[in-house]
Amino acid sequence: MSTESPLLVVGAGPVGLTMACELARHGVRCRIIDKAVKRSQTSRALAIFPRTLEVFEMMGVAEPMLNAGLRLRGIRIHNRAEQIAGIELSAIQSPYPFVLSLPQSETERILIERLESFGVSVERSRELVGLAQTDDVVRAVIRDAIGREETVESPWMLGCDGAHSATRHLLEMEFAGAPYDESFVLADVKVEGAVSKEAANLFFSNEGIFAIIAFNSEYSRIIANIPVESREQDLPDFTFEEIQAIAERRGPPDLRLSDPIWISRFHISHRIVSQFRKLRVFLAGDSAHIHSPAGGQGMNTGIQDAFNLAWKLALVVNDRAPAQLLGSYHVEREPVARGVLNLTDRITRMATAKNALVKTVRDLLLPVLSGVDFLEGKIADRLAEIEVNYRSSPIVENHGSGKPRAGERAPDAELRDENGKACRLFKLFREPRHILLIFLGASPNNESEAFRHELADSLGDLICVRQIRRGPDGKVPGDLSDISGNTHSLYHVLEGGVILVRPDGYVAFRSNGFDSASLRSYLTRIFRAARE
Repeated sequence: MSTESPLLVVGAGPVGLTMACELARHGVRCRIIDKAVKRSQTSRALAIFPRTLEVFEMMGVAEPMLNAGLRLRGIRIHNRAEQIAGIELSAIQSPYPFVLSLPQSETERILIERLESFGVSVERSRELVGLAQTDDVVRAVIRDAIGREETVESPWMLGCDGAHSATRHLLEMEFAGAPYDESFVLADVKVEGAVSKEAANLFFSNEGIFAIIAFNSEYSRIIANIPVESREQDLPDFTFEEIQAIAERRGPPDLRLSDPIWISRFHISHRIVSQFRKLRVFLAGDSAHIHSPAGGQGMNTGIQDAFNLAWKLALVVNDRAPAQLLGSYHVEREPVARGVLNLTDRITRMATAKNALVKTVRDLLLPVLSGVDFLEGKIADRLAEIEVNYRSSPIVENHGSGKPRAGERAPDAELRDENGKACRLFKLFREPRHILLIFLGASPNNESEAFRHELADSLGDLICVRQIRRGPDGKVPGDLSDISGNTHSLYHVLEGGVILVRPDGYVAFRSNGFDSASLRSYLTRIFRAARE
């Protein structure tokens, strides 16, 4: 555990809670503040996509999330009562081939419980009102509910405080972009009718769009766009009767709504900062980028921002890596956020198109595109975020051919431990360290065995080293067996090779064969301890 002043996390939504949980899991002291009196009590962001569920597995919170949520197997697109297209998620190469529909209030509850297991609690009714930096420290002014102010010093600060981020405003960072013309209304209601609760349902009509997304056995989220002129007007809240009227005009004919528990009108924008960092302050999630809710990508992208940054901060704070490592955060995550912004913008403009010709072409093309397996698979992978990669990152190295390449997500696979018990790679990836996988092929390799022991002796607290043999169960303690050879095939190392997996589940280094010199050079570049 670091002995420095605790890092300061501002904002206790899903992104800030993920950041604080990960800092704590990696042995870094932190404080997390939020100006709200209590956690979110409404459903808000619902969709948790496969890659984020993989992140939650590594964090140790996937199981309670799965137990609390509803699994959606795909997306159905309708023209009123007729289904015209669909995207199936069952073929996604992930342990989680579905979207988990879970109210944000529940996501936050589970993350808070996880954070408290590390002895860290959210400090409520604490607002960031001042910020200054030097080359060595961040000074933040925090105001409590009765107006008392506290100045705290921290080596690094994490702004995870949402679309109206006080952190971003105090840094005077431009939030480039624009609002959309239209507004939207949402409601959480009971739904009766011939609407699948195993998929998200989107309905097109001449009047606008209408979506139904179930999140438990009783309640579903309703979303609809509303007239452009409403954006500039001071209008009263939408009533349930108005929601019901929209449903009757845009949804299937047998749809019946009842028992609303939340109705809200909201506006959306698409914006992004030019840099995700200013000196010792980082921005993550909606503080750095906001998108249309189309596709449900916003919260997922922000959670993955936090997951990308936390392990890097841990290495730097604990003096195990140089501060230059932190430069990779913007390099890796900004293109991802910009890609999500562009994708959701296209989806929004397509779905809310008013031009009759554009709508006709859209409705004609969607069934064709969704019926092409390759295209449907690419769309599903894009929404699932399993194709996100950091191949252009300065902190990954690729030596040799095959996938996954350095910078790509390391896929899951099933192996056997020395006792013959099933052992998944994703279970290994829960270790808050780099994982070095030495694939031996069908025969043990004396050179790799010696190298393994040397690494374990010199960097054992930074890297978990595991050898994987292709063939029958091995009896060497610590070895894993790839009985069928499927894992060697999946990683394209049939004759042996080295895969170094980062704490966020991405390949840091790849070598076909046992290129110990290149690996040593890489470790020396990334880890301070490797230089000593």
